[in-house]
Order: sequence, then structure tokens, then C-alpha cells
Amino acid sequence: MSINKRLGVESLLVTLLFTLGFMAWNVIQGMLITLNYKPDMMKNDSGVTTLQSKITFGPIVRWDTTSILIAVVGFFLLAAAYYGLRSGMQRWTQRF
Repeated sequence: MSINKRLGVESLLVTLLFTLGFMAWNVIQGMLITLNYKPDMMKNDSGVTTLQSKITFGPIVRWDTTSILIAVVGFFLLAAAYYGLRSGMQRWTQRF
């Protein structure tokens, strides 16, 4: 079985663009939520208690070796799935 280099590079690039697009969409959503946040001063406590923000910015992610390994393996599995689908589609269309 030979590996199509052009299709391999295409699958890596599509996976990279998909991942970057997903991350950019999350950043844009957070920016829009922050931009549209309007605090209601009448409902806030005026006491000594500390007021908490209603906008959460997500969990703190610690990138240790296991997390990096899982991310890299996930990236290559997604690229392999794309490669398999595209090569299967090419073989299927060449039959007809």
C-alpha cells in the first residue's frame, strides 16, 4: 500500500486549519460575551461581601507531558481519519 504524499500534506493542513479555526471561534465567543456584558448595579450587594464576576473565563489548563501527548495523538488521529476518508472517496469515484 502506497501513501499519497499530497493527500497526507492536505490532511495535516486541513486538520491544522480546523484546530486553529475552533480555537479562534472560542476566543471570538469569549470576546463577544465580554463586550456585551452589562452589569446590573441595582442588583449588586452593597455590603462588605466581595462581588463575583458573572462571566467565567474557563478553567486553568496545565500543560503537562500527558496533556501534550494526548493533544498530539488526537491531532494525528484526526488527520488520519481525514486521510482515510479522502482516499476512500478517491477510490470510490475512480470506479465510476
